[in-house]
Amino acid sequence: MFAIAKFNTTYQIYYNVTETGKTHVKFVINQKNNLSVVYATDFGLSINETKLENIKVLDEGTPVKADVIKSLNQTSITFPFSSKVVGKDKLHTFTIEYDTPDITTKSGNTWQIDIPRLDQDENVTAQTVILTVPTGFSVPAYIDPKPDVVNGNIYYFSGNKISNKSISAVFGKTQYYRGKLDYHLTNNDSSKTRMEIALPPDTSYQTVLIKSINPPPININFDNDGNLLASYDLLSKEKKDISVEIIFRLDFLPKPSKSQPPDSLLSKSSIWNFDHSVFSSPELSSLKTPKSIYDFVSDKLKYDYEKLNRERPGRVPAAESLINYRSAICTDFTDVFVSLARKAGIHSRELQGFAITQNPDLKPLSLTQDVLHAWPEYFDKAKSTWIQVDPTWANTTRGIDYFNKLDFNHIVFVIHGENSEYPLTAGAYKNGLKTKDISIEPTEIVDFPAPKFTLQFVKQEGENVLIEIKNLGGSSFYGSLRSDETSYLEKLETWVSVPPLFTKTISLKVRNTPYFGNINSRAIIYLNGARYDTGVSIGSASNQALLLSGIGGFLAVVAFWARHLHLRRQKQKTSLYR
Repeated sequence: MFAIAKFNTTYQIYYNVTETGKTHVKFVINQKNNLSVVYATDFGLSINETKLENIKVLDEGTPVKADVIKSLNQTSITFPFSSKVVGKDKLHTFTIEYDTPDITTKSGNTWQIDIPRLDQDENVTAQTVILTVPTGFSVPAYIDPKPDVVNGNIYYFSGNKISNKSISAVFGKTQYYRGKLDYHLTNNDSSKTRMEIALPPDTSYQTVLIKSINPPPININFDNDGNLLASYDLLSKEKKDISVEIIFRLDFLPKPSKSQPPDSLLSKSSIWNFDHSVFSSPELSSLKTPKSIYDFVSDKLKYDYEKLNRERPGRVPAAESLINYRSAICTDFTDVFVSLARKAGIHSRELQGFAITQNPDLKPLSLTQDVLHAWPEYFDKAKSTWIQVDPTWANTTRGIDYFNKLDFNHIVFVIHGENSEYPLTAGAYKNGLKTKDISIEPTEIVDFPAPKFTLQFVKQEGENVLIEIKNLGGSSFYGSLRSDETSYLEKLETWVSVPPLFTKTISLKVRNTPYFGNINSRAIIYLNGARYDTGVSIGSASNQALLLSGIGGFLAVVAFWARHLHLRRQKQKTSLYR
């Protein structure tokens, strides 16, 4: 926005959100002359929306034709005044109105409203924002800054709290999405090989329910970052197409972590190379907190919309992204954040996944496979949880807050902590095919069933009994495991993670063994308080030793008699031909 310095300007801005999610915006602007012989001839306003409809400008009630110019993530509206308001302290009133889908996002049963900040202008002496949402909206789960007044479904903001600051509100605490993911594998080797795909993991904000995997994998395991890796065996030159149906539940508030992150998430790598000299510059020395790092990255780096139109960019080290800060995409923002956080001793890692955006000018998607995005997360020790932030979208939306709250539009497909580039995200398993492999859409509330398990005795190994726990449900299980002490088994208390639709093997210590033979007993295990049990067979260690020694003795006797018979035959042959 620009205005002549000889005036005081006040704004009243009305945002009226409709049931469809489209927002009607109305600026009521008053300019007061500070001099008697100067008057304004024209006016211009730059706003952070790019999809505008039904633009209307009135100067003292008279319609005025406006010039509208869109550039990257902004729109400029300029127009000449039809009336000349002359005289000191004379007031000039005009209005600008339009409809836009860029303010409000409706996803399933949740709404998110992001009102961008206005550019700073020393001539603006007062600003008021009035936000009206559809009737029936509940109290927002998050709103910042806090409104001065709330009157039913109308929220009033004014004063310094909205000066050069965006307004964000979230209505609803949980959102559900239904997804279909396709993966394409090819074994180009001359022999059979095992390959794996990454299924979307649980995070502090996200819970996953796998409805089906076709064909079923050989196994599913967790890696150290919590990724779900499904394994498949492929014959030489074999191709395999895999389809996964999945439900995502996204919570607005993050869940606490059951464990502290390892120090490996403070380490440098070829991508997160914070040992490079560029990270020793004076402007970086004071960046010690996640917020200061987020502010620096979102302000310093400049998003390069043209970079994606050129040849597909390769992933570059964070130092190079920082040096070439005027040409950045989401991976650059993320890698610089992770590097600075780790340099400051803050555990951090990269997330890649599916981001939902209705306007890629404001919220661009930078990874080229399907519609993918990258953003970082850091570990908050005080809250004992992982916090996701998005400095890329903070930059492209010119200040929308993606630090204190994320949104319901970020769905994680992979976590990159110990390895900056593996595993590959869903949507990247194409093998040269030009296919759309990701389909995500909002859905109504889905019941996530309570976990159910079966237990099966596997075998005894010395003083340990191995028991296989099978997760019958489609959600990963992270929880407490407790076993009762019995006459033959010791008590166990621990935390376990069991992948969906697959198994986890645990070991129970044998307390007593029978003197001879085997004894049939039962192992009683509680998973998050629910009781399960299975029969076990416990044998004596001495019995096992006796059995082994008996087998060894038998083999020795057999060997002795075989040698004895061989010598007798040799003796007979010698006597015959003497």
